[in-house]
Amino acid sequence: MASIIDFSNFTFTAEQIRDINELVFDEILHAPDLNFIHSMFSGIKYDKEIGFIGASGLVGVAHQGCDPEPQDWNVNTRKVTWTPKEWEILIEQCATDLDNTAAVYCRNEGINMDDLTDTDYFAILVIVLTDAVKDFLYRLVWFSDVDAENASKSGIITNGVATKYFTILDGFFKQLQTAVTQNTNLLVTIDRNSKTTKKEQMAMTGDEAYAILEEMYYNAPIEMRQSGNMRFLVTQSIADAYQKYLTGMKLESTYTNLVDGVKSLKFLGIDVIPMPIWDKMIQSYNDLGTTYFKPHRAVLIEQGNLAVGTPETEAFDGFRIWYENKSRKNYIETMGKADAKLLNDTRLVFAQ
Repeated sequence: MASIIDFSNFTFTAEQIRDINELVFDEILHAPDLNFIHSMFSGIKYDKEIGFIGASGLVGVAHQGCDPEPQDWNVNTRKVTWTPKEWEILIEQCATDLDNTAAVYCRNEGINMDDLTDTDYFAILVIVLTDAVKDFLYRLVWFSDVDAENASKSGIITNGVATKYFTILDGFFKQLQTAVTQNTNLLVTIDRNSKTTKKEQMAMTGDEAYAILEEMYYNAPIEMRQSGNMRFLVTQSIADAYQKYLTGMKLESTYTNLVDGVKSLKFLGIDVIPMPIWDKMIQSYNDLGTTYFKPHRAVLIEQGNLAVGTPETEAFDGFRIWYENKSRKNYIETMGKADAKLLNDTRLVFAQ
């Protein structure tokens, strides 16, 4: 087994990189905080129902005089059932895999020479893995599909990417697809997605982006528009094209910071929040070869509708790190349960 950190790009001599702390972290795109984009529910350890009270039937008829006939009246209800799925991350590293690399200077001496858990090397792994877990969580709640297949098998997962990273549960994109299949009034079709080359797909114009947002807004259920809580989540590709539209119209096109790491444009006073993590994952994991699978995506929705359930608030925090004496290997492990649910599949508009 090789070292987890790829040292093959570095020349290893006494005069070259000798201290792992000399390595500089690249600026890598990572996912925004889950809590800002989604509504988080804790205490979800097993199948659990959420009940909703809906609208009622008609009331009010002409006065009937004596012996009036009672009116039929009912209150609608519905439920959503959490089905949390277990997930895990387990990483191992043997200290001898660091020989002949710059990381050899991180190793302890004597009886603890194979134990890396208190070294600078493992400290760096934990920093990088912390960000990788954030990316995993977005892949889990948005891109998962229990029926995922590679492109060579008529699926949408990039060939060469293991589908086991996508089959834990059905994520929001699959749930949105189901919702708009059942109610086509909630669907906005993005013509650019159907082009036959990646270059043509990615050449979205400002007018096209504006038209997408406009159609989504006016297709939104009136109850959702009146709530004042809806917002657009869009691929960076749509956000970039929309910003070009605003600039071309000599309108305000400056991003506003909502929270650290999350910014937005405005459409009719509604936040348009770019989700570059979507673009990153679509282009990495939904690459069909000559085209991407629906590279432009957008959803107009209320934050409370995008529900993520976990057993506890800190379900995604922390690692277990240990050294196993018998195997002489070092391990990093974390695990948990999670589910993603659209709480109301009629209060949204999905563009794809």
